[in-house]
Amino acid sequence: MGVNFVIIFENRAGRTEEEINRTFGTGCIPNEWVCFSYEGGSYVSWCVTPRYFYPEDDPERWEALRKFLVRVREFLGGGEIYLGNDVINLMTPEDATEDREFFLPMAVPEEWLLEPDAKSQPELARIQELEGLIW
Repeated sequence: MGVNFVIIFENRAGRTEEEINRTFGTGCIPNEWVCFSYEGGSYVSWCVTPRYFYPEDDPERWEALRKFLVRVREFLGGGEIYLGNDVINLMTPEDATEDREFFLPMAVPEEWLLEPDAKSQPELARIQELEGLIW
């Protein structure tokens, strides 16, 4: 057991679990998505996430994850992405207990989602989506 990311997307496009699972549930990494409402908003939680790492300390792995996050975000209508870890954060409000309250993790800053500069960081341009992540 290790610490995994908790990644929640705002679902501005109103996509259903079926649509999301069909679009992102294929390939070598098993993906499962859960839709939920919270404080009047519509959200999607990615249930099978990679092991946690500090994005600022591992630019290669962050780039591999960033590419996937941006693609999912676009599919869901371009809303916020919330990033936390499963020690502190829960994936859905339904996971809350008397001892653990659900809240949205930190919103990913927009600058973290930008394409890296190919001239100053050419090695990042070659990284494939989800490449090198630990599950």
